[in-house]
Amino acid sequence: MDGPPLKSTDSGRPVLLVDASWRRLPKVVRRAVNAPRLRSLPGDWRTAFPRRSKVHEDPAAGLASVEALFAASVILGAPDHTLLDGYYWAEDFLQSNAELLEAYRSSENLTGT
Repeated sequence: MDGPPLKSTDSGRPVLLVDASWRRLPKVVRRAVNAPRLRSLPGDWRTAFPRRSKVHEDPAAGLASVEALFAASVILGAPDHTLLDGYYWAEDFLQSNAELLEAYRSSENLTGT
């Protein structure tokens, strides 16, 4: 969460998705991840996943794991819509992020990637 934002220049590097609750994430990352170049996703992506914790307050930002993996594929210049196959909130996610998706599409067209 605290790493520098993922950029298109990170393309070609392996992607590691850490799937954990927000409450446990810092501990999981400290224990399980030994990666020299951890990145985060830019905070402008919006989740469609309905958060309803009865125990802990959910952060205002953050994505479901499948949304994060899809967002990474878009940022890295290789959008993989099959990642959203079977995701119940896929259409809501795509609609909520339509302007952002268009901005990435436009930047790909401008750079030729």
